[in-house]
Amino acid sequence: MKDSKEFATELYDVLVRRKGGSAAAGSLSVQESISKDELHEFWLAITDNSFDTRMKIFFEICDKNGDGRITGEEVKEVIVLSASANKLTKLKEQAEEYAALIMEELDVDQMGYIE
Repeated sequence: MKDSKEFATELYDVLVRRKGGSAAAGSLSVQESISKDELHEFWLAITDNSFDTRMKIFFEICDKNGDGRITGEEVKEVIVLSASANKLTKLKEQAEEYAALIMEELDVDQMGYIE
């Protein structure tokens, strides 16, 4: 992650939101510090191979404002960040298309968000 500070910041923000805090672009305060145990637990979750765990992590990363809903734009942002972190130029270029496909599949009621 040393090559992608933005992606590392997103993961940090997820950890802070899990604790009930609010993270702003990776700003760290005493209340928003992360312990080694919390980091280890999160690492185990993001490396878990179960579909449910991976979907939960994906949702947490996308749901930046913590309202329990993710929009197509939030999905696109995460796809772009992930593509950048992994140096996947083609994926980055097609992020909007992939986000639209995800929304089409999961937002069956066409509400503009996924819960």
